[in-house]
Amino acid sequence: MSGSSPTLPGRAPSPEAVAALEEGLRRFRKGDPDGAHQKFGEAHRRTPSDPRIQSWYGLTLVLVEKNSILGMVLVDEAVRNGRPDPELIINQSRVAMSLGQRMRAVRALERGLVLYPGQPELVATREALGRRHTLVLPFLSRRNWLNRVLGRIHYKWTSRRAARADSSPPDGEG
Repeated sequence: MSGSSPTLPGRAPSPEAVAALEEGLRRFRKGDPDGAHQKFGEAHRRTPSDPRIQSWYGLTLVLVEKNSILGMVLVDEAVRNGRPDPELIINQSRVAMSLGQRMRAVRALERGLVLYPGQPELVATREALGRRHTLVLPFLSRRNWLNRVLGRIHYKWTSRRAARADSSPPDGEG
């Protein structure tokens, strides 16, 4: 992800805030969201207007403290006020997914891919979310019980057909 901070002109974060942010990132990547949250909070107290700090603090607010409202506000504000950096967009998507808002997460990543076509981290994050299959009965909602039952049957049927096609010998052999 981006190593530079997408700060607004004239509002550079303090060296202490940068150090706390980097330590928080290190802890987050090592799988310590609680320790990362503590460091991101420290960085946010020192430089609350920095978009990168807002984004990471907002993400850990949702993941650690379960403060979905403030976390979502901070992450959205970071994307809106800073340069729409891929790192900020991915954090926006992570927050949406952790709140069960898959469509919002997908939309954020799709917007990011419009701004940064082929950007590896955005592409990988988008692919990790997967794609939904088309509805069996498109005039019914995705949550309708009939669509869900028929969708499961359709999925099992197509996956069995694909498995048989993979295991059959190539034409002309056998």
